[in-house]
Amino acid sequence: MANVGLRTVLALILGGAVWSAAAQLGVNYNGVFSQINGPDLERTGATLVRGFVDYHQARAAKKNLAADPAFQGFAGLRTQGKQTILNLKFDFEGRNLPVGASAIRRELAFLDKLLPAVYPAADILVCGNEPFIESKIDQRDGRLVAFYEAVALRVKAFRDAQSRKVPLYIGAFNNLWKPSWQSSAASALLAFAQSSSWLAGIDLHIHHVEYSDIDGAFEYVSPRLRPNQKIIVTEFSLKNEWKLHLRDPIPEVLTRDYRRPASWEVYQYLNAVIHRPASRAEWVAFLQRSPWFESRKDYLTIAWRKFSGYDRFLAATYGMYQNAPKTFTPKTDPWIINPLFVNQTVVPDPVTGRPQANYVFLEEFRAILRSHRATNPRRSEEGPS
Repeated sequence: MANVGLRTVLALILGGAVWSAAAQLGVNYNGVFSQINGPDLERTGATLVRGFVDYHQARAAKKNLAADPAFQGFAGLRTQGKQTILNLKFDFEGRNLPVGASAIRRELAFLDKLLPAVYPAADILVCGNEPFIESKIDQRDGRLVAFYEAVALRVKAFRDAQSRKVPLYIGAFNNLWKPSWQSSAASALLAFAQSSSWLAGIDLHIHHVEYSDIDGAFEYVSPRLRPNQKIIVTEFSLKNEWKLHLRDPIPEVLTRDYRRPASWEVYQYLNAVIHRPASRAEWVAFLQRSPWFESRKDYLTIAWRKFSGYDRFLAATYGMYQNAPKTFTPKTDPWIINPLFVNQTVVPDPVTGRPQANYVFLEEFRAILRSHRATNPRRSEEGPS
């Protein structure tokens, strides 16, 4: 390859970030673009960033994302040498999926305004976010498949008219290690991905309990893809494992050293600290002395090792910040345990005023990046096809 270095520099200047040839680990902001913060992002060491745009919210607000400061914080990442993954979210949990070609066209008309704003911000664009969760249970059938096929085809038509050909993915598919989620509709959407030469791959979301669940998802989808297609994992966590322990008693150290009631269960402690954040020392003590967490504290390392063991794996992104509910109950999904930064359950750093690092996860995240870059020092100007 002639003068790869020069071409890489030119690509950065003219087109933003370049995609790494090796698999990557990055951070996920979901749809909260206002949380994008340069200093904290640099603390992670990540060069890959993921977010999603909520189609219905943007349409209802008649939002011009090209002029939205929060979204422009995401859009500007490419010019700073970062790579980006952007999901298009269509939330049909509280509304019916459109049925028939004309109804779908009407539903997707706002894409004509949305795509010119979001397309330049993406190095990978995912047609969907969580189709099999963001829909009514009784409509997760051919109606769902037809809608997301139409989304992908409409995004493709837009891309065909652009000089920069952003790789397109479809998904994200949830819980595919579970036979109950390996539905005819999921199979049909995977078949569409496989038969569409212009789709570069699929997105998986893996929020689970057992490490074997990762293998289950990859082993289910891998034979259903073309040899050149890739898999990205834009969300993953042990959230479902943590949820099994919300009714466990809090560790004794919280009662002895931090005057928390001995009768409290885990969910009560979490509810307390989202309303009145604790010191980092207390938060660390809570997790460190909870066997259900301490025994899984190397989660990121193990998950990354599993992802990297699959040839089709391209990238994964992990939660950056907490976004707490108003009230934490025994049935609340404990997303707040996952992220790299504990910006809502722990007071800011008294010296810097910045959000403090979660127990072990940020350190582990950075160690993975250091190790991975040491063994994959070269970068390629060629993105996934």
